[in-house]
Amino acid sequence: MKVLLLFGMGLLTASSHGQAQPTVRIQLQAAPATHSFSCRYTLRLPAADTASTIVLHLNRQLRLDQVRAPESAAQRVERVFYPYFADTVQRVTVRFARPARKARQLTLSYSGALPPRTFTEQAELYSAHSGWLPYRPYREYDLVQYALEVDVPPGYEVRSSGPARKRRRNRWTFAGTTSALEPTALIARQFANLASPRREISVCKAGAAPVAADSALLRKAEAVIAFYNRTIGRQDSISHFRILLPGTNANAFGLLDNATVITYTSFDVQDRGDLLILAHEISHKWWGYGSVHDENDWLNEAFATYSSLLYLQASGDTTGYRERLTQLTESAVGTPAIIGFNRYAHAPAMYRRVIYNKGTVVLAALRARLGTEKFGALLATVAKQRISTTGALLAVTEQVAGAPTRAWLLARLSE
Repeated sequence: MKVLLLFGMGLLTASSHGQAQPTVRIQLQAAPATHSFSCRYTLRLPAADTASTIVLHLNRQLRLDQVRAPESAAQRVERVFYPYFADTVQRVTVRFARPARKARQLTLSYSGALPPRTFTEQAELYSAHSGWLPYRPYREYDLVQYALEVDVPPGYEVRSSGPARKRRRNRWTFAGTTSALEPTALIARQFANLASPRREISVCKAGAAPVAADSALLRKAEAVIAFYNRTIGRQDSISHFRILLPGTNANAFGLLDNATVITYTSFDVQDRGDLLILAHEISHKWWGYGSVHDENDWLNEAFATYSSLLYLQASGDTTGYRERLTQLTESAVGTPAIIGFNRYAHAPAMYRRVIYNKGTVVLAALRARLGTEKFGALLATVAKQRISTTGALLAVTEQVAGAPTRAWLLARLSE
């Protein structure tokens, strides 16, 4: 079954906004023949971040070789349970003698192998679902400025969410701003590349020749992005976008760095379900700023789900819009309120019914209350401001639609 996933598409906590961003340098040395790698990960915190203790989590399957933190007073490595991944992780704690007033640096050197369903004989994917990068607990989707250096054996090439900034022999260097888990490297011996006439939108396929469905995917992505630039993104439109096709047949997820990864080996946008996945993941360019650890995740997933339905309706499939909305409405019956929802106290199926489905039903009702024009203005404002909390959403709703609509929305989210 094909599923929608975000954990990629950069979800940011409120602490990310208005603060200097950490910088990350990732030096990856990949061995595609064995699907193994070694990595040096350097996190540099700005002087404005005065925390005296820095904690990073690392996948327990990886071998931690070294921890370096100049001027640190103490270091500790232990294993702890992390509920978000429902697994044990390596917790690296570095304490500095006193709150710093200057930038600090922490480097982890580690090695390991990619997990199943992140590689094939033709390609391997280092990305948000590969478990290869460390992260600050409960802040794994905070924005970082990153530089990604990928060394590969002769004969291999590397692609990422954007063009390489530099290539020297077998080293590829990429840079950008995205969430902490999302720097991405797709490695293969050959790639097929499709692009729109002005090359602002592209499809990059690893290890196989393009087929008709890939060309259709490109054309549909152009249409979806054009629609979003006119609607939810009209105050914050995008000029370029890349779709990566690794062929690992696991999932689909969006990346904040103007890209999405679709791993399915069979993906046809002529199918309504696949089209909704594409539109959902592209929209995460705008909907990716609520915390994944609490109720604010509905600002990511419900908004992306309803955006995909808006595209479906605008493209002429009103029957599909009504049918899907009816399914979501039925699924949301009897679920807990969105406000105060604790994902860790419920099974994953309930999380989806509340955060995805119920949230989408609330947005559809809000659109019915406001009308399409004012609702569209609200969505565009929320996207532009990168709203990350339900409280902030309620405040914007009052500004755009008035106090009575704010009260109405609060009531819907509380029932």
